Amino acid sequence: VWTTMSRGWAFVAAAFIIIVPMYQEVKAIFKQVAKNREDKIREENNSNSGENQALNQNGILLNRLQNQIYTTARHTNKQEYIFQRLRNTLARVLAISKPAQ
Repeated sequence: VWTTMSRGWAFVAAAFIIIVPMYQEVKAIFKQVAKNREDKIREENNSNSGENQALNQNGILLNRLQNQIYTTARHTNKQEYIFQRLRNTLARVLAISKPAQ
């Protein structure tokens, strides 16, 4: 009797040890996929809303600034995206702070 119960208990424990982490991992993967989809949609909406367009200064489009903003390819990860946005913002600030020639 005890050997049968201990075997059953060992089987239940082994199944728990194998199934629960696998379930948690699959659940985390689905959650990350959903988050990636939301981030992609949000990024597309930001690029379509004109947030990344170059500034006009006295009716003249800043060509150098426009080239810096639009020559970059699609951002491959969040760190690159954040760095590119920081770089574009700094370029705009520097272009605006220069005296008009």
